[in-house]
Amino acid sequence: MSKGIGEAVIRPLKNALDDMPVHVRQLSELFRKHGQKQRGNTNDVTDLDGTNVPDALRDGWKKDTDWTPNDVDQAGWGDRPDPSDYLDADYIDQHLARFDDGASRIYFSDALHTYGPGQRDHATFVFPTSELQKILDDTGGNAHDVADALGIDAKYFHVDNDLNLPLKDVEIRHFAPEELTDLRMPSGNEAGANENWIPGGHLPTGIPEAVFTVPETATGLGGNLDGDYNPGMWPGTAQSVELHL
Repeated sequence: MSKGIGEAVIRPLKNALDDMPVHVRQLSELFRKHGQKQRGNTNDVTDLDGTNVPDALRDGWKKDTDWTPNDVDQAGWGDRPDPSDYLDADYIDQHLARFDDGASRIYFSDALHTYGPGQRDHATFVFPTSELQKILDDTGGNAHDVADALGIDAKYFHVDNDLNLPLKDVEIRHFAPEELTDLRMPSGNEAGANENWIPGGHLPTGIPEAVFTVPETATGLGGNLDGDYNPGMWPGTAQSVELHL
């Protein structure tokens, strides 16, 4: 008589998890919980070994901290601790070194030219330029594939988040290393952090991210740039890009 899935697959994986440090198990669960794709079949039990967690992050969690990944996540926006409270200094340094050649971000053109390249709190999320370029190369600029690689809904690049409507105009802004003022690990308290934020500096798909401070002259406080609209004062250089279906 063949074994049921509980005995043949789930139980061995659960036993293996019992031997893992709690932070690895919790990080694995956070990556799955916040990931875009949720598969409703038995294939997803193979993810229980934590393979979604970047290798460096597995060992980057401090051994002497009282903060667990769940604690950080559930503390909520505005109350999360500084990443140095739960991540090793070496891990943070190595993570930020991935931005030594510059950083980039995709913007909706309308929002960029209304609010500037900065968030309300001047903390702007970015990816290593090489990582974003790889996504564009691998996807060929297909909007749904780009969204999937970034762990966001396929409707994200459509007008009003409606798959039946056309795509929004987007553009990329590249920031040189010397423009990355106060480059740091995201804490999850930034204005741009959403419900899918995960501690450790990665998107749910494993893409590294960081934040840096954009000067006030490049941020449309109060909802628009009004008379302060001057892209020549903004950090970064623009690159046009046309996503497609």
